[in-house]
Amino acid sequence: MNERVDIVMATYNGMPYIREQLQSILWQDYQQLRLLIHDDGSTDGTVEEIRKVAERYPDKVFFIEDGITFKDAKKNFEHLLKMTDADYIFLADQDDVWPPSKVSVMVEEMSNLEQAYGKDTPALVFSDYALSDEAEYTLCLSIKALWEVIDTTSNEATSSELLLSRSIALGCATGFNKFLLKLCLPIPDKALTYDIWLLLMASALGIVKHLPCVFTPYRQHGANTIGIRNQKFLSKLIRIAKAPGQSIGRFAAEEPSKIAQARALLIKLEELGFGNADSTGAVRDYIEYRTGGLGFKLVRFSKYAVDGFYSTLFAVEK
Repeated sequence: MNERVDIVMATYNGMPYIREQLQSILWQDYQQLRLLIHDDGSTDGTVEEIRKVAERYPDKVFFIEDGITFKDAKKNFEHLLKMTDADYIFLADQDDVWPPSKVSVMVEEMSNLEQAYGKDTPALVFSDYALSDEAEYTLCLSIKALWEVIDTTSNEATSSELLLSRSIALGCATGFNKFLLKLCLPIPDKALTYDIWLLLMASALGIVKHLPCVFTPYRQHGANTIGIRNQKFLSKLIRIAKAPGQSIGRFAAEEPSKIAQARALLIKLEELGFGNADSTGAVRDYIEYRTGGLGFKLVRFSKYAVDGFYSTLFAVEK
């Protein structure tokens, strides 16, 4: 395969993990790749570590030092994504470790999707991932166990209805084609994160495929910008029981953001000429469900029950 691949990595105070991650990316068995890095104002030695690697591998590692800082991971990743015109793009966290075959296997899957559906079809592939702690002790072996998703290969698992409520795919486990990126930029301010936006757009306009291979051991530690909690029903119930006020308050605080993101998605789909598409109708239905009265919510509760009972019943638009 000769398709060009860009891996984009937005960094901020990534020591002491970034050296190991940089090595794992450089040891990929796929040859036609570049690593694009932009730092967001690190103060812990991250920049110096990146410079050393960029000097050693000038044909592979491109460190963009333009003096721009965002103090925002979404904006930092968007900045990088605007710089690539590769056939396939991967998102890399600074603190994970990739197995050597990750890029080659995922590129092959994306290439197969384009052969089946056409290169002008937005395509996104995400791998399974394991959850580990700072010492790389495995906390969870698969997203199936973490999210209680029965079949991650089904259309339901990657439907707009589910993904508007929760995203089961991490950005660091994701690869996508050039055509999807073209449709996704610029990323709206109301998008919760850059990776959720890419996944929502791919689900609405193209193909999303899950690979049941653990290609990303997601390392969770105190410095994570966004962490992952166990989403099993019993675990959520225990958290709510321990702090009911805090749990309900968090649900209520998240609600306006999810509604705003859905509206931004609806606007984007209509701008692209997909106002009459089934996926656009699903987004409209989701917004009505979220903003409607209790009766409206109860009628559609089974469809969106993944949100959780409290999130549904106590949702208040602000």
